[in-house]
Amino acid sequence: MNTNIQKSLFSFLFCFISFSFFGQSSDFINGKVFDAKTKEPLPFATVLLANNNLGLAANEEGDFRISIRPNFLSDTISISFIGYNRQLIAFSKFKINDVNNIYLQPAIFTLGEVKLTPLKDKIRSKKVIKEVIKNISKNYPTDPFTYVSYYRDYQKHKNEYINLNEGIVHTFDNGFDANSNLNKYRLLDYKVNTDFLREDLPILYDTLNPVNYSDSKKFITDAFIPDQGGNELFILRVHDAIRNYNTNSFSYIYKLTRDLLKNHKFSKAKPVYNNNLMLYKIEFTNNKLKTVPWINILGELYVEPNNFAIHKIIYKCMNKEDDKEIYNITMEYGREQSIDSLMYLKYISFNNTFNIVDKTDNTYFRIINKYLYPTYLKLRMNNEVDEESVNNKDFYTFYSVTGKKLEVEDIIVKDKTIIVNFKNKNYKIARVTAKISNFKDINGNLLGRKKILKYKQYRELFVLDNKDSLKFKDSCYLIDKPLIDNCISKYNGENKYWMNTPEGIKKE
Repeated sequence: MNTNIQKSLFSFLFCFISFSFFGQSSDFINGKVFDAKTKEPLPFATVLLANNNLGLAANEEGDFRISIRPNFLSDTISISFIGYNRQLIAFSKFKINDVNNIYLQPAIFTLGEVKLTPLKDKIRSKKVIKEVIKNISKNYPTDPFTYVSYYRDYQKHKNEYINLNEGIVHTFDNGFDANSNLNKYRLLDYKVNTDFLREDLPILYDTLNPVNYSDSKKFITDAFIPDQGGNELFILRVHDAIRNYNTNSFSYIYKLTRDLLKNHKFSKAKPVYNNNLMLYKIEFTNNKLKTVPWINILGELYVEPNNFAIHKIIYKCMNKEDDKEIYNITMEYGREQSIDSLMYLKYISFNNTFNIVDKTDNTYFRIINKYLYPTYLKLRMNNEVDEESVNNKDFYTFYSVTGKKLEVEDIIVKDKTIIVNFKNKNYKIARVTAKISNFKDINGNLLGRKKILKYKQYRELFVLDNKDSLKFKDSCYLIDKPLIDNCISKYNGENKYWMNTPEGIKKE
């Protein structure tokens, strides 16, 4: 992702938010995870069924729900989030017909608890990151591996979810030493979810700046997407800066091994806990000399000090002028079982803001009629005119039938009408040009500017199973076209994967 936005596009059975089984609300327990002090939701909090080796994550608003099954009833639910103390709650303690609010207490770090052996007493961020880069091949799988995940893409408009598409994806990864472009993907299931609002939005992004108000494409202010092929899943996977550590991912991490350090400025590393595991939390911003001047970067990096494995990256690109997000990427990795095992993807969430011109806007400031008379020009507008914005003689140029340029005498504005007279009465006007882009109505609306609608595009992947052993009977790999146009692969054995439609979107 780029401010020139490019299509740069754990082991837990990991399920995001809610199980799409049949039944009434009593078939689930519902929960929401909060910070105990601020009462703010904790996005993507980890929720595990300890005995069943089954996991799920809260959504961006901290919501989750778990299917009620006989083998779950005696289980214990573990709820955790980096920087907070884990809670263990018996499944039987959860209320069935109500939302169960879980409040996690921030973990308090004391210097006496952990020996900071790798960096002695001073935690230097740049040295940590250099060690991260050096140790990537030791911390992440370099041999081929497979995993099954739940994928979804959707948009948000005024906090409402729309156009939700969901799928179950099988990934064959050649290992971190290989380029991720060589990975192969199978679609095990796919659903255009018509339970939620559908809107007919443009697919392509406009690469022009300024905005083309007569066009129907999406656009991103001060940014563009030059390559718009593939599908939303491929776009998402390219944005995994950890997996793509040695190739371009998104601005301004680009190639993590080359650009993370030089494009950013890092604060001093601070210790935080992930359950009982101490991590370094390193906050960072953009190096102003290496990025475009109209953005700010706010980032967080979570690193394990004993082996320098990256557990989590949060990356927000903001418009400096209005402090609004342009894009936001969060990715988290975790160890399969023991502290000595390799790191595998838990989830990645990528969203970007985009705009479209409101095609239904009939109130925008515009010219209703224009009349060219022998001695003057008359423009009839739909709204009352701001006189100052049109009362400039240099805006208008008249030409006679012989090509002579005629001088403007005066400009008269009355309510919704503009009259432009010219001095040379002995000539007849043949044509006129006018600079109208700065014309305004009395409410400050510029001519021809329809309303702009703001949306957020989300693409998210949550790993369900990174130790699958699927045997396929009807197999086909994804190709470079929208997921809905790809084929579905079939496999032998129990269908144990499910659509995890997010809580908080669909209302029971």
